[in-house]
Amino acid sequence: MSTAAGSLLTYIDTPVVVGDPDGRVAYVNPAFEKGFSVDLEGVMGQPLAHLFDGGAREFVLASVAEACELGETVRFRIRQGGVGFGAIASPIVAEDARVGVALLLVELAATDERSLTLCREMTECLDDLGRILDEMLEQTGGRRAERYRALVEDGVRALGRAHKWSGELESVISGKPASAATPSRFDPVAVLRDAAARARPEFESAGLSLEVLVPAQLPELRGDGGLLELALSHLLRIHRVGANDTSLVTMSARIRPRGDGTSVVISVIGSGAVEGDAPEEDAFSTVRSLVEEIGGEIRISDAPLGGRATVIRLMVA
Repeated sequence: MSTAAGSLLTYIDTPVVVGDPDGRVAYVNPAFEKGFSVDLEGVMGQPLAHLFDGGAREFVLASVAEACELGETVRFRIRQGGVGFGAIASPIVAEDARVGVALLLVELAATDERSLTLCREMTECLDDLGRILDEMLEQTGGRRAERYRALVEDGVRALGRAHKWSGELESVISGKPASAATPSRFDPVAVLRDAAARARPEFESAGLSLEVLVPAQLPELRGDGGLLELALSHLLRIHRVGANDTSLVTMSARIRPRGDGTSVVISVIGSGAVEGDAPEEDAFSTVRSLVEEIGGEIRISDAPLGGRATVIRLMVA
């Protein structure tokens, strides 16, 4: 680290720690020394995560790894010594090569922490409502009864909007850049990862495997990412319910050139035999409706011995 950079960080009141390419401490500024009760000589060369306790250590490890892997800034939150911090991990690059990572920690006000907790609780409630709507549709035979299906699909779309605005609120509180009120484009990588993260606990509790094959970067897509995430959540649930105990469900994405423009193709494929009867087309009606609402195309195939495959095509913005 250059002497000039170190001198500048000395005058910053916000705690800053700089790590080398191996993830070890190269520098901490006076604000970090004071706030975390350490000194530079004592922590120099230690792994970055060792500066933090408990769950904060895991968040720092994961976020630093993600920032270095993607070459992008990663924002996250931790608690250390009973104090909440909004953290930013940014890769340090020189001459097109990664030479380290910088962590900046901003103490959160108590009201901000409470607001962020409320956002998370709201999201959990919305997830529960989504599962309840799915179960209602099955219990009432709604997939075959137009009036029930239409009502539930309206509810699903409303949930999608509520999810979106809950995420916007959390972004505003945590200082992340919020999207426009009516977004016309979104990052598909983030959407796929979020959908997989929400579905993974259900897969694990059922003893099933969920594999996600997504490149580090994909071009932005047209439409509302919240609706796509909701569609993928429903789709993964359909695959999970129909899978046997040896199945592997894979969700992948790739770029595909086409005559009318470049698109991104998202595939959800369940390997192994399908248990029970193959679901009727109506089982995918909610997914189809959500995909078409954001201007996408969807193709579904189902073979009792070959598994299920769903392909979604969305146009690049």
